[in-house]
Formats: sequence, C-alpha cells, structure tokens
Amino acid sequence: MATARFPTLTFDLSEDCFVVWLRWVAMEKPPSPDDPPGQGTRVELLLNRNSVLGPTIVYRRELDENPVYLRANTARCREVVRAAGAREAGALDIQLVIHGSVANAPYAALYHLRDYAGEAIDTAPVKATPLLQLQPSTPGDRWHVAGQANLRVRVETTGAPVYLKVLR
Repeated sequence: MATARFPTLTFDLSEDCFVVWLRWVAMEKPPSPDDPPGQGTRVELLLNRNSVLGPTIVYRRELDENPVYLRANTARCREVVRAAGAREAGALDIQLVIHGSVANAPYAALYHLRDYAGEAIDTAPVKATPLLQLQPSTPGDRWHVAGQANLRVRVETTGAPVYLKVLR
C-alpha cells in the first residue's frame, strides 16, 4: 500500500508570514453592470480551517491600477503553524478561497515570505514564486465566480514565537 508524502514547509515563527496577491483582469462579455468600481473580490486564507485572512473584500477600483498584496494576520498564523508543528504528523492544510463578481476577473496567489517589509495592504511587487495560485474561470455570461485552492504540507517550525512584552 502506498504511503502519502507531503512537501515540507519550514516556517520561522519569528520572521515568516503569508501574503496573498490579488489582481483584477476584466474580460467582460456582456459589458459589466452599471457600477464596475463597486464590484469586488472577497478573499479568505485558512490554515487548518482557522481563518488568518478575511473574509475581506477588495474592490475593483483598488485593483484596476496595480495588484494588491494582503498580509495575513501574523500572530494568528504563528499560533496555528506552531500548533501544527507541535503535533506528531505536523500537517498544515492551507486553503485559499476567492469569490468575484465578473467572470475570469479575480486572480490570487499565496506567498510564504521571510522578513516581508511591506505593510498589511501594499502594492509593491514581490519577486518570488507563489506557493499557490488561483484563477477561477466561468463562462463570460456569468456574473459570479468562486474558486479555492488547497495544499497540505508537513510543517517544521524554527525560531521563537514573538510575544508581546508588557511594560510597567
């Protein structure tokens, strides 16, 4: 009987984070509704079924010029990854979910980064290879799309988790 093998992800609890990249490419047929800037993409990142980003909405008007990078909640990520690494199997299920309002429009990618200098919401490009990519595709006459990408990894943790120090 075959044994399942999973890729190994090494996560530094003091320096690593997950960042989601969002981009909007309109391929609208028929033409978009009356208020295209009001359209948006809802994104959510889950680690072991724990939400670490969203669900949050990024509007088309914010994505028309540049892609947007959203940093997942670092403290929550570290907590979930540390708990996963402490278990004997060390399995971490990563799930990226997006919903959009125009066919073929939202694209998303997930990055695992160390020493990320960007803000919680940023437009500066990241030169790296995504861990996951997602582009739902539906016929052009549909006004709603949804997609999800899943990845199971074996997680190994390094570094000490960062805790807040109370000063008196």
